[in-house]
Amino acid sequence: MTVIAIATNTAREALRNKVLYSILAFAAVVVAVAGLFGSVSIGDQTKFVKDFSLASISLFGVVIAVALGVSMLAKELGRRTIFNILSKPVARGHFVAGKFLGLAGTVALVVATMSVALIGILALFEGRPDPSLLVASAGIVCELTIVVAVALFFSSIVVTPTLAGLFTIAAFVAGRCVGYLGYFRGDEWGPAVRGVSSVLYWALPHLHRLDLADQVAYGDAVPALYLGAVALYTLAYCTALLALTTMLFERREFV
Repeated sequence: MTVIAIATNTAREALRNKVLYSILAFAAVVVAVAGLFGSVSIGDQTKFVKDFSLASISLFGVVIAVALGVSMLAKELGRRTIFNILSKPVARGHFVAGKFLGLAGTVALVVATMSVALIGILALFEGRPDPSLLVASAGIVCELTIVVAVALFFSSIVVTPTLAGLFTIAAFVAGRCVGYLGYFRGDEWGPAVRGVSSVLYWALPHLHRLDLADQVAYGDAVPALYLGAVALYTLAYCTALLALTTMLFERREFV
């Protein structure tokens, strides 16, 4: 019940954030502009709209996840409300889990809102809604859930939200490019390079595997088994990272 209460309050506070609505409004405009340019583009306009709009939803979702994830703990410290919470019989692990669930739920709601807008725009072009966009949206939600966990991790060990945000963005970019590390794990490289590459390969989130936008945009079917694997990977990675975040958060002294 404690975790649910913290998650509910976190989501309620995030939804009252004016920055969230500003980014959401801007993202909606981008989706609408994609539809406008798609209607006059040469070639298959629906592929252009799907590809551009899904990339926009992912990008703005990352901005929202980073902005909310790295600032939430800083706000608690700035207003000194964290002392009131932790002075009660509330475990720090419950506090971290509640913050994560609240932020992840908020980001999922934002992605769902933008995805519904995209489905509505494409329905005007195609004459019917495209349910495959829900698959791409699910992949985006899984990706952003990991980004939220990463943001909370860095906010628990870094003092300033700006620095935590930079680290989170760097982790996101690295997660999108982690597949290229396999090149440096070959026998032609020295043991040191192979060792560092292997550590980074297994430590960084494999976000490139959660990006389903290209398959959906070009009409390729995404197997249900693969979607299940994506969900399990997201759950496992977030669970491990939240456990590490809780361990570090319990050792942190607040003054």
